[in-house]
Amino acid sequence: MFYGFQLTVPGFLAVLIVTVPGATSWDCPSPCRCYSEFVDCSHKNLTHLQENMFSRTGAERLPELSLEYNQLTSLPANIFDSLLGLKTLNLNHNQLQVLEVSLFSKLKHLKFLDLKGNRLSTLPVGLFALQNELISLDLSDNLFATLDIKVMTPLLKLNTMDISGNPLDCDCRLQPVVIWSSRKLEMTDTKCRSPPQYKDLSWYELTKVECPSPLSTVITTPSTDTTTGFEIHQSTSVTNKNTVPPSANHKQPSNVRRDFDIYPISIALIVVLIILSLVLICAMLFIYCYKRLKPCCGSTTTT
Repeated sequence: MFYGFQLTVPGFLAVLIVTVPGATSWDCPSPCRCYSEFVDCSHKNLTHLQENMFSRTGAERLPELSLEYNQLTSLPANIFDSLLGLKTLNLNHNQLQVLEVSLFSKLKHLKFLDLKGNRLSTLPVGLFALQNELISLDLSDNLFATLDIKVMTPLLKLNTMDISGNPLDCDCRLQPVVIWSSRKLEMTDTKCRSPPQYKDLSWYELTKVECPSPLSTVITTPSTDTTTGFEIHQSTSVTNKNTVPPSANHKQPSNVRRDFDIYPISIALIVVLIILSLVLICAMLFIYCYKRLKPCCGSTTTT
């Protein structure tokens, strides 16, 4: 008893847990270490995660989670569904090969996502459909040869994206993402891996390339060079304006052929309209001159 206040041993321990710096009321998943605003599951040699691993009391208030430096090859589609308030997610340096399209569907407040050092070669369309708050994305040191612009465009607030260290194939499939990046994001030191004429050059060289329109229907040409999978036809100087014509051996998509079929018809219609306009002008001039000269001719006859 101390001034009318009696504190039992269990009560004292409860107060101690609450007041110790770094302690948290979050129900910490094993084998992670939990702090007030951070759950650290890094360097645990994890090869897989249980679907309900983070479905615990207080999960919706967690702002940061680290799963870096493990051996994860895949992630359950709903593994992060309970982490509604998550802002920072570190998944770097694992063995991830594929990401489920709904993996981040509940992480609407995510701002920082680190996927560096995995084995990703593609991202499903819709993966970032709800990540309107994401400002930093690290995709470096993966296996990306190209990126789909439809994956990236939902990232309205994205400011920085690191795509360095990937075997990027700098052809017309990649160009829309490069143009989007050059207009929206901070400049990055990203290099091309292929084709040979672009090897080790900045991916921004693709902004100088003239690709067939629309860009989404580009067909790349199989290269005769065995060192690369695609061939970009260009002049000998990389700094000159380049063209990447579609292969003559491949049929163009029907919508592309339709665009080119309409083009000469439009030109013909314009020419016909110009000719008709000239004929009309000439007719009007003829009538005008005729009316002006007719009185003169009549007076001369009378005389």
